[in-house]
Amino acid sequence: MRVAEHVEQVERPRWGSFALVCGAYLVATTGEQLLSPLYPTASKDLGIGVGQAGIVFGLLTISIAVFNLVGGLLLRRVSVSVLVRTAALVGAVGSATTATTHSFGQLIIGQMVLGASAGLFFPAGLQAVALLAGPARKGFAMGIYGVAFSGGLLLAAVLGAVGSTHDWRTAFWIAAALGGAAAVGGAGSARSKPVRGSHTKFSFRTVMALPTAVGTVLAVCQYGAIPFLTTFAVNRWGLTAASAATVLIVGRVISIVAKVIGGASADRVGARTSARRTGVALTLTGLAWVLLPGGPATYGLAALFAGMVSSLGPIANVLAVEQFGKDGMALGAYRSVQIALGAAASASIGLAGAAFGLRPTLAVATLTPLALLWICRDKQPRPVAAP
Repeated sequence: MRVAEHVEQVERPRWGSFALVCGAYLVATTGEQLLSPLYPTASKDLGIGVGQAGIVFGLLTISIAVFNLVGGLLLRRVSVSVLVRTAALVGAVGSATTATTHSFGQLIIGQMVLGASAGLFFPAGLQAVALLAGPARKGFAMGIYGVAFSGGLLLAAVLGAVGSTHDWRTAFWIAAALGGAAAVGGAGSARSKPVRGSHTKFSFRTVMALPTAVGTVLAVCQYGAIPFLTTFAVNRWGLTAASAATVLIVGRVISIVAKVIGGASADRVGARTSARRTGVALTLTGLAWVLLPGGPATYGLAALFAGMVSSLGPIANVLAVEQFGKDGMALGAYRSVQIALGAAASASIGLAGAAFGLRPTLAVATLTPLALLWICRDKQPRPVAAP
């Protein structure tokens, strides 16, 4: 009864609180994505290479995966607002730790703390969107929430360009300040008692469904392939670190538009069809920028790939909210599974890149979206036996 009364209270959209949640999501995303565009500069300062990049990015994403589960579990005990504030404060600590690093070990610690921040935030943020927007505007709100993620990617790319030109540590100090501001803002009016969701026993089998499969393809590209784009651009195309970060910036801008188009496409032709089309487009553009020689067209295709990857997010998130949106543990597990596979992809790409070269390794990675052709296939209805 209390859960029903709570849902009744938040059926009317609370856009002010929703904006605070989106702002916190932007900040959390900025922190977890910031090292990628700065790595060419930071690696020279710290004396580390491509192999170590795979370890750092891999441990970052493992940390996100573990704390997705922790965040989902905590949602059964604390309110959305408390968890959002806690995640933002942890992110500020992680950014400050990275900004002061002078060793590979401290860099790992800082990145794992930032991963903890992003992991704690995700189930709370996703549940907050569904609660604050109300059932009538859930799809629209999820699209805007996805744009906040793209905004974080864009801000990380901009800070990466600034840090590559000046001091890479400054970018992380800025991220730390933003984390402190997000901790103050919290989740606005989402201060109700914890929503415990379904009273049935948690089922991992329920989580391992279509939303997680789509999200896993997203995670492999987002956390596996894209973190190495700037390094590939510097090593293969001969771009400066600042120019490589600029390619990523353009991709982040494209991602904002791509999410709007992807959402409209899902409404028009269905989420499965939209995901299949996106998968084909990602593989074609991915193979093109990896295999073609450097030049304006190739840089544009790389930016397009980086932008289109994010359009899979709203599709997977809406499916997740519809299937198990009131169960924080299920939301945490949903994200944790896809991030864990992304972590494995990141570490594998780094190690394979060091052993065989980034070009063939990334070429293989960009084939992953083709899996959506099977994952999102239209299921044929089972024939009814004749009486």
